Amino acid sequence: VGINMVEARLIFIAILIFSIYHLTRDIFQLVNLNGPFVKILHRQHLWCGSYCNAVTFPLDLMGIFGSIFVLKRSELGFVGIVTIALIPLWLIFTFLP
Repeated sequence: VGINMVEARLIFIAILIFSIYHLTRDIFQLVNLNGPFVKILHRQHLWCGSYCNAVTFPLDLMGIFGSIFVLKRSELGFVGIVTIALIPLWLIFTFLP
């Protein structure tokens, strides 16, 4: 059972939208622009302390650039696999205390 490119495009579009939102939200938090947009689905984590907003920048940037790269090429390849591998990392970071 494989994944076709139409399904893959939807996955990468979702990763792109989430990564852009998350990066924007973290930047807003770093400059203390707190509002409803920033507070959606956000909670403080003990594992990253005061670095929580910045620690996810690499994942956000990989999600953005990896998704754009795959969507432009219309081919999964190594970059696509690495970008999809970010999903379990996000889940791990989400459920850490």
